[in-house]
Amino acid sequence: MRLAFMTNAFAPLVGTIAGVTTITENGYLTLDDEDSLLAGVAAAGYSHFEIFEGNIARYADNPEAFHSLMAKHGVSLQGVYIGGNFIYPDALADELAKIDRITALAKSFGASHIVLGGGSLRAAGIGATDHDLLADGLNQATDIVEGHGLTATYHPHLGSLAETPDQIHTLFAKTKINFCPDIAHLQAGGGDALELVKQYRDRIRYVHLKDLSASGEFLPLGKGTLPIVEIVTFLKETGFDGDYCVEVDGYAGDPAEAATTSYDFLKGLLV
Repeated sequence: MRLAFMTNAFAPLVGTIAGVTTITENGYLTLDDEDSLLAGVAAAGYSHFEIFEGNIARYADNPEAFHSLMAKHGVSLQGVYIGGNFIYPDALADELAKIDRITALAKSFGASHIVLGGGSLRAAGIGATDHDLLADGLNQATDIVEGHGLTATYHPHLGSLAETPDQIHTLFAKTKINFCPDIAHLQAGGGDALELVKQYRDRIRYVHLKDLSASGEFLPLGKGTLPIVEIVTFLKETGFDGDYCVEVDGYAGDPAEAATTSYDFLKGLLV
């Protein structure tokens, strides 16, 4: 078991500029230099990190620089988060090509996990076949990721085709991809995070931990209402041997404090 921190807590999230017009270059990007991001991870006590696709793509032509940053801060890459639309057949081949390219780069940096998010919501609403299209895209992406020797998981998310419990059930009945529960997104989407973790236990290979207030604000671990101890205890008692990642994106407070508070909360539980 390893514990990482997601670097998106430390700076605003944007999309890569080239992705506006080029699907193969589209992706998430935390808007800060990677030196600062990894310094924040290390300062809070974590030895592993997760990062967005756009941040490692910056080093495709200079991988030695990213290896040097990891060595400088004494941290290792655990996972990379990749976003996609997945429901537009004409664009899917380019999205899969991006996933292939980013996964190969992630592997070269030592990553074990590729977390896939997305599943676009159309302006006209969810189409009758959209979950089928998303499932097919995720199945193909799984084959690509596993072909590189990494673990592929899907992250249900607010504002996607897998927001509510019913949508999550519909999707996972159609796809073979593993499940990355983000317990705050599951709860905020109207679900019971603990029950969803129990229901999909056999498909969980990676877990995103964050807390949630009663009003729906993402919070550092232990500052909200979610049964984090119960969820981790259940996973441990059922032999879970995968990895965890703390994610505190969207928090209105100090990100460095959020990272440290969350690490301290997990002492005696995971660290």
